Amino acid sequence: MNRKDILDLDLRKIFNPRIWLIIVAVPHTLFGALVPLFQSEIGSTDFSGATYGLLNTIILVSIYLLIEDDKTLSRMTAVVATSVFFWIIAMLTINEGDGFELSAQLTPPFIYKFSFSIELAPPLILWGFLALSGILHWNGPLDNDSQIEPIVN
Repeated sequence: MNRKDILDLDLRKIFNPRIWLIIVAVPHTLFGALVPLFQSEIGSTDFSGATYGLLNTIILVSIYLLIEDDKTLSRMTAVVATSVFFWIIAMLTINEGDGFELSAQLTPPFIYKFSFSIELAPPLILWGFLALSGILHWNGPLDNDSQIEPIVN
């Protein structure tokens, strides 16, 4: 692969929603659902979070397996992934002690502080890229086979 090929990469090819559904579903199932589910006690907040993770996995697999139309698959992926992405951010800001901090000093010199735990980066990146893949493909495929050819006399 030469330099010109690298510069000509199409974001739509890199962010294929079908591929990103698998990329997100596998680690999410293992580390966000199954491991916490088996390591927590029934009724605990960790157990509830793991069951929510398992529900998200079922939704991702359903989108992948049951939707054949690329446009619909992309839109469902965008809606679900964006919702989970913003849910993660909302839960981090609401729950104290999750490693997320946002503060501002409203008097001069107006110091703003934003920090979060590095452990939060992988799920935010994965769900963010999944949402981006759905958004990039929102209107379906744009290859030559799907466009109507003009009639030339």
